[in-house]
Amino acid sequence: MTNPTDAPPPNDPTPPNETLEIVKGMLLLLGCHVVAGVLIFLLGLVVAVVGIGNYFFVYPWVIGAAGFLFWQLIYVIPLVITLRRRRLIARSKGVIIAAVLTALVNGACFVSMFGVG
Repeated sequence: MTNPTDAPPPNDPTPPNETLEIVKGMLLLLGCHVVAGVLIFLLGLVVAVVGIGNYFFVYPWVIGAAGFLFWQLIYVIPLVITLRRRRLIARSKGVIIAAVLTALVNGACFVSMFGVG
């Protein structure tokens, strides 16, 4: 028999830890980055096997590395939308945090490689 003054039990007996969900979101994006990096590498290898030019196979690698800041938007935006629709708000925060960190690091590397004018 329950006491009428007790608080009702929550719907979810174990509420998710927001920090853990944010870390899961960051790891999810890290996995997406690994897949994207492998695809960019394989694209360069396919170009090398086809044999277009002497060092033309390096172009996909350089463009993929220098523009990764923008390439990640292809999968980050749909991923965040999907996570928000599934009510995984903390995990989508982790994806956004990792995407911003990736953009900042990539932007700094781009500026150090090509300079600012």
